[in-house]
Amino acid sequence: MKNTKKKEKVFDNKVLTSFLSDSSLRECSNIRIGGKASYLFTPQSVSDLVLILANTKKAGLDFLPVGGGSNILFGNVGDRVVILDRDLPKICEVNDNQVVVSSNYDINRFLNEMMEFELGGLEFLAGIPAHLGGTVNMNAGAFGKKISDYLDWVEIINPEGKEEIIQRKALKFDYRHSSIDGFITKIAFNLEEKTREKISSDMQSILTERRKRHPYDFPSLGSTFKNPPGYFAGKLVEECGLKGSRIGEAEISEKHGNFILNKGNATFKDVMGLIELVRKEVLKRKGIQLELEIKVIN
Repeated sequence: MKNTKKKEKVFDNKVLTSFLSDSSLRECSNIRIGGKASYLFTPQSVSDLVLILANTKKAGLDFLPVGGGSNILFGNVGDRVVILDRDLPKICEVNDNQVVVSSNYDINRFLNEMMEFELGGLEFLAGIPAHLGGTVNMNAGAFGKKISDYLDWVEIINPEGKEEIIQRKALKFDYRHSSIDGFITKIAFNLEEKTREKISSDMQSILTERRKRHPYDFPSLGSTFKNPPGYFAGKLVEECGLKGSRIGEAEISEKHGNFILNKGNATFKDVMGLIELVRKEVLKRKGIQLELEIKVIN
């Protein structure tokens, strides 16, 4: 294992078995941008995760959970402890309408498995390239629905490294935001009884609509900005004449103004340049301050 001397001062040897020394954060983000991280871990068990978080707390460092990487733009992550969920155990248990599932489940795999049990409700998430934990943490939604409507409870490892189950009523959910503070390990959903045919039909309708509206031919992080009350961010960008604007190899999609694409080897600086351009122009021309929907780590 390379370059672990610094890590050994913070993390004990058992934790270091999950340490990745030669991986780039570029592979952890859908937009394919990112450099090296000082602390990058892929725990293979919840007990490993508990140890990593406990060591992180003891060292006074911040941690960053990373699932599917569908909405994270990595800049310089500094000494943040980046923890990937990909190698944690995957579970999915069905009991009547309640489903308990690990947070690292891919959304689309989950939807297809639930279709076999004739359990639906979350079809509005179809086509999103993310893990369930991230969608719950940001209260993902589309087509008038949001994931928190189906949530029963979450199990987390809190910043102190302790396991904790939090009921839905104890959590606060807003537009693209939740009060969850910790690393989500399990989620319990209460789903709806639906026929396989209806679930399949609804999923196909959602996928068709997404393909019609959204660009998929280049890497992106999906919607860059939150929709302001009463407006659509993509429409505001279009009305300001910014679709197709380019900095370096980052481009505002011609198809949807709220998507920034990596047209080759775009950098963090390129994408941030477009973000600032959009914010400046929309504020100047429309009097509206756009807020980010993506998570920028820098």
